[in-house]
Amino acid sequence: MDYPVLSKAPDVVVGVVPHVIDSSGNASPAGREAGVALTRATITMSGASDVLVAASATRKVVIVVSTASNAAAAIDPTGGTAALDVGIPLTGIKVAGKAAQSAMTQIGTNAQKLTVYTG
Repeated sequence: MDYPVLSKAPDVVVGVVPHVIDSSGNASPAGREAGVALTRATITMSGASDVLVAASATRKVVIVVSTASNAAAAIDPTGGTAALDVGIPLTGIKVAGKAAQSAMTQIGTNAQKLTVYTG
């Protein structure tokens, strides 16, 4: 079975690989943020829902890491009120594509730190 991607047709298809096409017509597997410069920030949580990142129409990726495995932390990728019982629990999470452009909130144990990479 042929799987044409930009005039290329491998002989075997193992699975579906979503691709994105940049403004120059080059294809790359979706989820790869090649060439995106990342900036790093450290957020100290207070135990209450608060801003993780503000909305940004140009952002391609948000990577959030919690290095404290013994503390609770969660995010709300929609920017709503973050809560530990309904948020996405963290040790590490990557949000890419259109979803990365949304405002996001976080909640976690008082004084616990999150490292946030955006690009």
